Amino acid sequence: MRRTPRGSGPQLLAIRRSRRRGAGPAAAVLLLLAAVGCERLPTGPAGATLPPVRGITFVDWSGDGYAAPAAGPALDALAATGANTVTLIVTAYQTNARSPILRANDFRTPTPAAMDQVLQAARARGLALALKPHVDLDDGSWRGGIDPPRPDAWFESYADFIMPWAGLAEAEGVGTFVVGTELAGLSGDAGRWRALIARVRSVFSGRVVYAASWDEAPRVTFWDAVDAVGVDYYFPVATRTRQSRFDLLAGWQPWLDRLERLHRQTGRPILLTEIGYRSVDGAGMHPYAFGSDEPLDLEEQADLYWAALQATGDRSWCEGLYWWNWPADGSGGPLDRDYTAHGKPAARVLADAWGAP
Repeated sequence: MRRTPRGSGPQLLAIRRSRRRGAGPAAAVLLLLAAVGCERLPTGPAGATLPPVRGITFVDWSGDGYAAPAAGPALDALAATGANTVTLIVTAYQTNARSPILRANDFRTPTPAAMDQVLQAARARGLALALKPHVDLDDGSWRGGIDPPRPDAWFESYADFIMPWAGLAEAEGVGTFVVGTELAGLSGDAGRWRALIARVRSVFSGRVVYAASWDEAPRVTFWDAVDAVGVDYYFPVATRTRQSRFDLLAGWQPWLDRLERLHRQTGRPILLTEIGYRSVDGAGMHPYAFGSDEPLDLEEQADLYWAALQATGDRSWCEGLYWWNWPADGSGGPLDRDYTAHGKPAARVLADAWGAP
């Protein structure tokens, strides 16, 4: 059941009157947000203006999962949302935040053959391609804390990891290569990043992006070396559980201001290289809390998707987004509490916004 907007009697009355007069959802949003004094008003329903990049991140953490039989149907379901871009992750591993060496051939790292197969399968479905390297830590800590005592050794090991993938991306016609993801403990080293980006560009002719964590992005000093400012968007947009869609949309406004300011400061378009919400109660309060144990709430996830699409759809400085995530093993469904929209009402929100049948 769709949640009704919370608010005072006059606010709800304005919405009801707009519906009786035949006004669309945009008019209802305008009336409500005007009543609560929001400075930024939406110009249409979610997806009224389609961003250039309508992406979903296809994920797997095994050697051959991208080539497994389940991956084909999972890609079909992803494409059925109306997405025009699929992002593939490839993950290397290191022992802990102080380790100077990455393992680029871990049993959880996709094989080049599996990646080649999934890239071809995605292209056959008419999807544009992006490749996004990640680094995960064996001890479970966050990659943003990586701070090795020998940064030269770490950057060389990291280059050994990503350069073959950049070469594969070029050979397979990948349009976007993400040179780094959420490496906040290292992104202050602009000189080493510029040198690494130059090496990537020597073998890859497409767009190069860095994906900063949502709180790291303002501190990155090499944005001029990449083609777009990537932000992994996990800003909190809610202050309590089960807020209305209109409340969630209002919660976007201060973060939109920050993102637009970042665009102006860097002279680069903004690309939300990750955005996602679990299908649980309170997902909008702590979008980054992947291990919490809140109750299942499919509608809250759908509401958060709606608000995100509405908030970003008509921003000329925002190229679009990569939703996190869509598992290659086909998992998801109405009992799943993780980030995927697969088999949940949020997938219908995407399809409605992105013009899928």
